[in-house]
Amino acid sequence: MNHTLTALNGVKVGHSTHPDKLTGCTVISFDKKYPVAYKTYGGYPGTYDIEDLKNGSTESGRHGLFITGGSNNGLMAASEIVAAMIEEGQGDKVQSVIKPRISGAVVFDLGLRVGQFDPRYGREAYENVSAEPVVSGNVGAGTGTSVGKFASAEDVTKHAGMKAGVGSSRVDLGNGIIVCALSVVNAIGNIVSRDGSILAGCRNQGGGFKAFKDTTEALTGATANTTITVVGINVDLGTRENYERIAHFGTQGQVRAVYPVHTSLDGDTVFVFSTEEIKSPLNEAATGLVNSADWAKFTVDMIGDAAARATQESIYDACLSAETIKLEAGYKGVIPSVRDIEKYSV
Repeated sequence: MNHTLTALNGVKVGHSTHPDKLTGCTVISFDKKYPVAYKTYGGYPGTYDIEDLKNGSTESGRHGLFITGGSNNGLMAASEIVAAMIEEGQGDKVQSVIKPRISGAVVFDLGLRVGQFDPRYGREAYENVSAEPVVSGNVGAGTGTSVGKFASAEDVTKHAGMKAGVGSSRVDLGNGIIVCALSVVNAIGNIVSRDGSILAGCRNQGGGFKAFKDTTEALTGATANTTITVVGINVDLGTRENYERIAHFGTQGQVRAVYPVHTSLDGDTVFVFSTEEIKSPLNEAATGLVNSADWAKFTVDMIGDAAARATQESIYDACLSAETIKLEAGYKGVIPSVRDIEKYSV
C-alpha cells in the first residue's frame, strides 16, 4: 500500500537531492487547483505566498506546494518551479498567459554550512515529480536536516544532533477516506516516541541524550530549525475555516513528536490540501449526529484527529528512514541516524 501523499489521486511528488551540498528541495504538484490552508506556530518561519491562505481572503487554491532547504535563500526555488510549470502549461489560463499558484516553506539545513542554495533545485524537483510512493529519508528538502540542536558538544564546538529527513504516513478512516502526511523534520528539539522515550535528538557526551529541560548550555545553530508538514485529504470540507482547522490539528502531531516545539527559533508550519473527491464521507449514524447539530463539525474533527496522527507518524518515519552522514562539525565527526546511534553513543 502507498502510505504517502501520492496515494491521493492527482498528486505527484518530486525530490531534488544534493548530498554533496547537504540540501535539496521537495515539490508537491497537483493535477488541478486544490484548496489549501496552513498554520504556523514557530517564531521564525520562512514562507512563500501564504497571505491569501488566511481566513477572509478570496482565493486559497494552489497548483502545488514546495518545501526547500537553504533557509530564506531557498525561497528562490519558487521562481524556478513556477517557470517549469508555465512551460508545461500547468496553472490558471488567462488568454495566452499561464498563471501557476504555489506556496511553500523553507528549513535552515546543514547546506548553509556548505554554500549558497541553488534555486535550480526547485526546477529539478518539479521535473522529478511522479505518482510513485514518495521516498523517505535523506532526500529532497530532508537531505541536510537534523534534530536535537538545543545544545552542543565538546565545549560548544560540535553539532550534537542526529540526522532526520523526509517522512510520510497514511491513516485510513474507512469509506474511502484517506489522510496522508509528509514531513520535513529539522527540529531544534528531540523526537519523542509514543512511550515517551527519545527516538532521536541531542546526543550527550558519554552516551544517551540530553533533555531540553535539564540543559543549561548555550543554544547552537540559532535559527537552524523547523518542521514542515503537508497533510493531504480527499474529503471536501467546504470552507477555508474547516481546512485551517485540519492544519491546526496537524500541528498537534508536531507537538506529540517534537520536544520542545514551536519555539522562537522554529518555523514550524503545517499545510493542508484536499482533492475534494468525497462529498459525503459519513455513514447514516454519523450523518444523524451531524445533522442534529450535536456535533456539527464531527467530520472536521474526525479528519483533524487523523491529521494529527499522520503528522506524528510522518515525523517518526523521517527519523527512522534517515541515514548517517559524515560532518566535521558533528560530534564524533558524524550526524548519526537512529539505526547507527549505538555506534556513536559513547
